[in-house]
Amino acid sequence: MPTPPSLPPLLPAPRRSVRHPGRLPLRDAPIVLPPAPSDAALAAAYALSDSVAERTGTRPPLEAQTQPIPGSACVTLRHGESGDGYTLRVRPDGASLEGEGPAGLRYAVETLVQLLDARGRAPACDVDDAPSFARRGILLDVSRAKVPTWETLFRVVDLCVRLKLNVLMLYVEHTFEFRRHPEIGRGTAPLCAETLLALDAYARDRHVELVPCLQSLGHMERVLSLPAYRHLAETDRGWTISPAFPETYQLLGELYDEFLPNFRSPLFNANCDEPFDLAAGHSAARSSELGPGGVYLEHVKRVQELAAAHGKRTLIWGDVVHRHPERLEELDPNLVLLDWWYEADFTYDRVEAFARAGLEFWVCPGTSSWNSLFPRIENSDLNIARYAEAGRKHGATGLLVTDWGDHGHYNLLGNSWLGYALAAQHAWSGAADPKRFDRAFGRLLFGDASGRAGRIYRRLGAIHDPGFRAFNGSPLMFLFFDDLERGLFLQHTKPRALARCQRQLLRVRQLLDESRDAFEADATTWEELVYAADASLYTVRKSEAAQEYFAWCRAPATLTARQRRNLAERLERLADEQTALAKRLRRLWLARSEPEGFEHTGRRFPRLRRSLRRAARSLRANRPPELPEREPLDLQTMFRWLRASTATP
Repeated sequence: MPTPPSLPPLLPAPRRSVRHPGRLPLRDAPIVLPPAPSDAALAAAYALSDSVAERTGTRPPLEAQTQPIPGSACVTLRHGESGDGYTLRVRPDGASLEGEGPAGLRYAVETLVQLLDARGRAPACDVDDAPSFARRGILLDVSRAKVPTWETLFRVVDLCVRLKLNVLMLYVEHTFEFRRHPEIGRGTAPLCAETLLALDAYARDRHVELVPCLQSLGHMERVLSLPAYRHLAETDRGWTISPAFPETYQLLGELYDEFLPNFRSPLFNANCDEPFDLAAGHSAARSSELGPGGVYLEHVKRVQELAAAHGKRTLIWGDVVHRHPERLEELDPNLVLLDWWYEADFTYDRVEAFARAGLEFWVCPGTSSWNSLFPRIENSDLNIARYAEAGRKHGATGLLVTDWGDHGHYNLLGNSWLGYALAAQHAWSGAADPKRFDRAFGRLLFGDASGRAGRIYRRLGAIHDPGFRAFNGSPLMFLFFDDLERGLFLQHTKPRALARCQRQLLRVRQLLDESRDAFEADATTWEELVYAADASLYTVRKSEAAQEYFAWCRAPATLTARQRRNLAERLERLADEQTALAKRLRRLWLARSEPEGFEHTGRRFPRLRRSLRRAARSLRANRPPELPEREPLDLQTMFRWLRASTATP
């Protein structure tokens, strides 16, 4: 007998799967549940029934039986008390799906759904599967100007289910409608309690834990900019809320009182990361008493007490803890540490320190989508893979992929789908063959098994080198938003690197046009990818024009009058193109997010348009401005530029 072909690529790939001869047509197979089935079993059965009906136009019947009727080709669904593992047995005369718990049964259904062909048939097979990490999830930033619509939030939950992810966090600094403190979220399209209650219930029914996430120390800039809370800032920088004031804990307590009851999760991410000016202002005296890291530890304990009053176990980011390893033993063992870093080259085994201290921890890589026109896919892939490996090695209980929106959140959500899928794969069963992964990714998200979608993500996500490197972001983004007066980044480009970027981008742009049908199930994502490619191509053209402009500024005689006019016309066309790109970005923003907040992100565009037109006027008048000296691109310079570029004029 010939060896049957392998199973179609699955995402995440199961730990063990064996293909057998034959197929089971599910349109003719009743779905059989045990007597008095649980709500979770019924939900799993309906999910399977919906998928079969979508493919075949015929909905298989649902039944509850003590024993399946002998000789009938049915699909039996059962689950135990708890657990995400499952077994799937498919034969031409029937199938059985059994989950360790309700979630495991739903994941068995999701695997079977991925196996169905266009005629609703499943290949005969055995699948034995379970995840590497107990908690697997996504953190989505909803505080850096962009708040997703109701529909988008529910779609993200649906995607979590399909990827077998069971945690979703929405990162909140101020974007919640606090009734006691309404000014905090005013004007930001804040999430309201009703939305969170509905989302929590929807997610819980699908085995996704919506974990509350509210910033509680650093990153309090928005709150501390308001007159009512300005006095609680640690320093004049207005970044960290100060532990020196009793009012700080009164405020946090009142915020928790309104926010936390909307979530059934027993966990709470209080964040407490990057308090850059902690102990440098009002809490300096207390810091001298407690020693390095003491004020931070004291604050975390107070936060834990406030959260515990709501029955929540506290999670915090691990960056400050790493700076004070000598104090690890003082941490409450009930605390959960979230270890993060987002560059591929890193010492990921540092989490061993948490394990040695007996502390529970999760590993938290990122999508590398922020500060970028398109995610740095190669960096994200390595970041996720290496963190997952270190997490398995040292006993992490969770993997959380983070999708931030630093400095305006102009990164579009669909561009992060591959990062979410990579995290799901590594959190479940580890690395997978890239070609099979790409085919599974395209089939699961877009209904196309050719692998074209994944290849486009990877190829576009590899184009980030115009001749210099940038930390925690793509150089193309820095060039896109750079102005010609200072040319902080534009002066660092290299002609050969720009020409290479252009060739690569033109090829990807052509592939996008040729592969539109591969995104038929999600046209918005295709448009987001096209925008990223077009914005990147625009950046290359702008950078090339800037090189000519800077050369003229340094040596005006190098350009004739006609050459100056031609260059001025190019700069004016670039200004018009940037206006058109801003309109496209706003339209794509509104496809998934609330309108409030785009003003913050979009204010960069008029500044750049004015910069290009001023340069064009200088060329026409043959009056070259004095060009600043080229500055080194160190981390502090980049960070100051990022903050200034989105500051209110």
